[in-house]
Amino acid sequence: MKKLSLIVSLALVAVACISDPTVESQVESTPVSKIVNANVEPAPGFLMVRLSEDASVEAFGEMTDVAIDAKLLYPRSKTRAKSKIDDWYLLSFDKSVDVKALASCIAKDERVERVEYDVYIQRATYKRLEMPLNRPEPTRSMDLPFDDPELPWQWHYYNDASLDPELCVEGADINLLNAWKYTAGDNRVIVAVCDGGVMATHPDLKDNMWVNEAEKSGTKGVDDDGNGYVDDVYGYNFVAGNGNVTADSHGTHVAGTISAVNNNGFATCGIAGGTGNGDGVRIMSLQIFEGEDGCYQHQLAQAFRYAADNGAVIINNSWGYMPEDDYANDREFERYDSTLKSAIEYFETNAKLDGVIDGGLVVFAAGNEEYPSGIYPGAYHRYICVSAMSSDFKAAYYTNYGPGVNICAPGGDVYYGTIFTISSTSVEYAYSYGYEYMQGTSMATPHVSGCAALAVSYAAQTGKRLTADELRMLIVTSVHDIDQYQVGTKSMFDYYTGTYYDIELNKFQGKLGTGYIDAHLLLMQMDSTPCLYLRTGEQSLLSLDAYFGTASQRLTYKDVEVSSSVMDELGITTTPTIENGQLKVACTKPGVGRIKVKAIAGGSVEGGNYNMGGMPIEREFELVVRGAVATNGGWL
Repeated sequence: MKKLSLIVSLALVAVACISDPTVESQVESTPVSKIVNANVEPAPGFLMVRLSEDASVEAFGEMTDVAIDAKLLYPRSKTRAKSKIDDWYLLSFDKSVDVKALASCIAKDERVERVEYDVYIQRATYKRLEMPLNRPEPTRSMDLPFDDPELPWQWHYYNDASLDPELCVEGADINLLNAWKYTAGDNRVIVAVCDGGVMATHPDLKDNMWVNEAEKSGTKGVDDDGNGYVDDVYGYNFVAGNGNVTADSHGTHVAGTISAVNNNGFATCGIAGGTGNGDGVRIMSLQIFEGEDGCYQHQLAQAFRYAADNGAVIINNSWGYMPEDDYANDREFERYDSTLKSAIEYFETNAKLDGVIDGGLVVFAAGNEEYPSGIYPGAYHRYICVSAMSSDFKAAYYTNYGPGVNICAPGGDVYYGTIFTISSTSVEYAYSYGYEYMQGTSMATPHVSGCAALAVSYAAQTGKRLTADELRMLIVTSVHDIDQYQVGTKSMFDYYTGTYYDIELNKFQGKLGTGYIDAHLLLMQMDSTPCLYLRTGEQSLLSLDAYFGTASQRLTYKDVEVSSSVMDELGITTTPTIENGQLKVACTKPGVGRIKVKAIAGGSVEGGNYNMGGMPIEREFELVVRGAVATNGGWL
C-alpha cells in the first residue's frame, strides 16, 4: 500500500511499501518484462492491462479461466477521438485470486503489451487548525478592491506587515492586488482540483463551480452528455465511482484559494475568483479522497483523463507520495507509474481552451516532511512542484526542498500563530463564517494554480494565445529571489509541546525553486512589459540598461510620459525625468502604473524630413511601488 499525502502540515507518516526496483531501459516483449511495476505490492482484485490496437475486450476470455470483468480504464467520450491511452483496460476479479499469478498468465498472450498492478493509495491523516480567537486588525497601506471581510487577513495575497511587524515582512506575498488591476479571472477558464471533494454548495464557491449543464438538467442515472460518466454535475467522485461529490475540508480549502467568489461580501477572496459579476474561473472537483478512504492508482489516472476531456486546462494536485514510498528518479516514475504517467501526459497534450491555450498545466505540491527533495509525482521534470514560505519570506518549517522543486509560494506557518497560516473556504461555513486556516505545501500549490488561472484569463481577455509549455516557463520565471532570506536560524515556538527550537535556514538556499511567485509580474511578462521596482517615499534613480542596452546612459532621451491618473494613483507630485541616463521618480503611494520613456537611437536628433538623425525608440514600463523592493529572480 502506498500512502498518499494530502500536502497539509501535520500529516502522519506512511508505511513504506515500494522497494527499489532496477530500472530497465525499455519494456521488452517477454511476459515478465511486460509487468511494468512487478516489485510493487499489488492491490487485490484489480489489474490494468494494455492490449494491442487490433485486440478487443473479448480477448481476455481466451487468456484465463478466472472470472474477469474487463472494462475500458477510461470510459469512451463522444467528444474525443480514440488515442493510444484508450487501449488500457481495468480488470476486476475476486480478491482471493493470486494477482501476480494472473498477471503472469495474461502477460504471456501476444495481444498484451503491458500489465500494471493496481495500487491502493491510502489517505494520510492530518489535523485541522483551530480558528484564531483574537486577531489584530490590519491597517492596510493600499485600498482593497473587494468587500470580502476576510481579505484584510489574507496576508498571502498582499502583505504590508500590518498583521505583525515582527512576524510579517512587507512583500512576502504573491503581489495579487496589483495583478487584480488587470484581471481577476474569467469564467471560460476551468481549473480541476484533484483532491478531496469540493463543497459545491458553499456560498463562496457555488457561483464559481464548473457545472455540467447536460447532467444537471438531465435524467438521473443517465449519461446525458455521453462523456462516459453518469450524473457528473460538478465533477466526479472517483473513490465511490459516481457523480456524488462529497464535501471535504482539504479540497474545499484548496478550491477557495484558487477561486472563492470575490466581492460578494462574504468570507474570503480567491486568486482568480472574479469581481463578483460571474467572471471567476470555474472549479471542477475530481474527488480522489472520501472521508478516511483513499483511492486506487487507476482512479488517479481516470481523474486526469476526465479533466482533459471535460474542459479543464489547469489541474491542482495538493498531494504526493510520502518520501519513504517514493521513487528515486524520473525514470522510475515513468516506468512504474505507467498508467498515471500516461494519463497526465494525455492531460498535458489534449487539454485546451479554444483560441487561448493549447495543452494542460499540471501543478503539484512538494511535500511537508522537511525532506531534501520534492516528492513524486510533483518532482517529475515536466510538472510544476511548489514549496512553501512563511509570512516573512523564510522557508516554512515543514516544506520539502531540493531537486524536483521548481517554485515557492505562501503556505503559512502555524508556529508563528494561526493567522500566519492560509485563510480560505471551510466546509463548516455555518460555524466558521465561511473560512478556516490551514498550512502546508497543499496551500502553497493553489497559489501557483490560481496565478496560472489569472494568466490564462488575461490571455483570453487580451486575445493572446499560449501553449502549456509557454505558460509553464512564464510561471517559473515570474519570481523574485527568496534565497537572500534563507540565512541564520529561524526560531520557532512549538505550540504542541510548549518548547522553542531553531531551524537552520541555509539548507534551503538554492533549493526552494526559482523564487517566490509574483502574480502581477506574470501578467507583465505575458505583455512583455518590463517592471521597475521602487520603494514608497523614496527618490529613485533607476537604471535603464536592461531595457535600452548597457549604453543607455549615453542615449539622447526625448520625453517621459505618464498619465495624470497614474501620477495620482502612485502619489507622484513631480513629473519623472531622465537624469544621467537613469529614470528619476518618487512615489508616495503603493500600487502599479505604466510609464513610457522615449529616446533616439543614432545621434542627438531624430531623423526625417531635412534631418539626418537617429531612429525614435520607446519602451513602456510598469512602475511597481511597494514598501519593500523585490529582487527579481526571473528573466525580466
